[in-house]
Amino acid sequence: MLRFHTTLLAALATLLACEGTIGAPPTTTDPDDPTVDPCADGVCDPDDAFPAATSAYPRLSHGQYENTLRDLFGLADAPGLSASFESDPSGTTAFDNDSTVLQVTPNLWADYQGAAEAMADMVLADAELYGRLTDGLPGTEPERTQAFAERFLRRAFRRPVTADDVQPFVMLATQAGTHYPDAPNDAARVAMIVQAALQSPHFLYRDESGEADDDGLVALNDHQLANRLSYTLWDSMPDAELFRAAEAGELTEGDGLRTQAARMLDDAKAATKIRSFHHKLFDLAHYEDVELEGFPADIGHTLRAEAEAFVDDVVLENDGGIRELYTAPYSYVNEDTAALYGVEGSFGPELERVDLDPSQRAGLFTQPGFIASHDGDTAPIHRGIFINLYVLCTTLPAPPVFDPPTLVGETRRERIDSITGPGTCGATCHAEAINPIGYPFETFDDFGRWRTEDNGLPINAAASFSFEEGPVGFDGPVALAEAMAESLDAHRCYAQNWLEYSFGRPLQPGDSPVIDHIARSSRSDDLSVKEILVGLVDSNLFRNRRLQPEEDSE
Repeated sequence: MLRFHTTLLAALATLLACEGTIGAPPTTTDPDDPTVDPCADGVCDPDDAFPAATSAYPRLSHGQYENTLRDLFGLADAPGLSASFESDPSGTTAFDNDSTVLQVTPNLWADYQGAAEAMADMVLADAELYGRLTDGLPGTEPERTQAFAERFLRRAFRRPVTADDVQPFVMLATQAGTHYPDAPNDAARVAMIVQAALQSPHFLYRDESGEADDDGLVALNDHQLANRLSYTLWDSMPDAELFRAAEAGELTEGDGLRTQAARMLDDAKAATKIRSFHHKLFDLAHYEDVELEGFPADIGHTLRAEAEAFVDDVVLENDGGIRELYTAPYSYVNEDTAALYGVEGSFGPELERVDLDPSQRAGLFTQPGFIASHDGDTAPIHRGIFINLYVLCTTLPAPPVFDPPTLVGETRRERIDSITGPGTCGATCHAEAINPIGYPFETFDDFGRWRTEDNGLPINAAASFSFEEGPVGFDGPVALAEAMAESLDAHRCYAQNWLEYSFGRPLQPGDSPVIDHIARSSRSDDLSVKEILVGLVDSNLFRNRRLQPEEDSE
């Protein structure tokens, strides 16, 4: 992922002034216009949320494709066939699964064909896999091929199949001997159906088509909801229980959708998606680039593992939420990283949970991985931009073209102020947004160790930031973490990022009532991450989609 490099360039570019306005877009509202924020008039009811205009046939991302193959064939691990695929393009979110930019190019189509052939060959070569796929089938033809096609296509297409769906595959199977001359006839027919099914649009895309109402909204049916739910929470196909619930019509009635979501969030596949979200949002892969003089060469790997262990403990082991992620005064250390915290004791190579000094450490952003991965003389800018963009969702305007400035001063804060402080051309967005978030971390050196002096002078880590509720002053990283955890900005930003990642699309104006409701509930009731996800799923944003303009004109 290229997100870090983009952030780095943004940090360098904003060493001089930002031009424009910091914050949200203009607040105008029109209840009949779904492109305008329904909350802009100050009334923000979740029922007023307006579903986004999305494709009737969103394509599976490469990750979803891999997971679907794994679960469709009952494999222990994803087969890894997409490793050689044409890369998915980057979208406009912080993640790599933006369905609005996923298309099937000629090169990707060739990749899909090759992968389908490889899976068919795997079925022929693996007696156990072949046995699972054909268990319980009739022993005679044509009943055997008919039964296999019906059963396999239902799972591959992730919906009930009709005779019109099945018959082309049954007919294709009659040519199996030509394509697989060395395989037994029964096995060749199975391989032929497998290969063809994996190249079908019904496998590669999710079907969210349907009749729209007068407002252009399509209410998803039970099987469409089952698919949307499984790819939202698992990045994979529905399991047997979700198929059953869809068949029974439970997902469009009562609390059926919410019940299934709660069940699925306790599955290991949901844990994988939750880990992936935090890994990508907080750019934990960049921690591996960290090199600290006097520490092992793989210290970056340890710093990343620390952050991942912390997220696992907060979210998966203790069902925590934003407040714990941003303020919990503990972490995981080993013999290599204990010294960064000044923790005494005997440690080995394995990470161990330790309680830290609550006056110095609070959550993810006081860990050495974050501090050391945003180091150097412009570290306050790097850190300030990162948290503004990915923790507070601050709108930072584009910077102007500039010549590299000269930093002067005794302390790092003085040097940053020399080019972005009062009276400089960089005073606007830096003074209001970037610097106030970056300066509290001056209590750490570039290794992430606590310090009280910079170049022999006392650290000044005090600042003030204008959150949605108003200006809040803080002194040091712990006070900043607490201020963020109390702010609607952080809770709303976290919910926004989850919507973009779990729904696989950019935030839209019509999403704001649901996001606002979740943010306020998260702040007041300390919602867990799983409760936030259930809140997103249990909304009209999830149950419906809006026609795209090209559909409306057909």
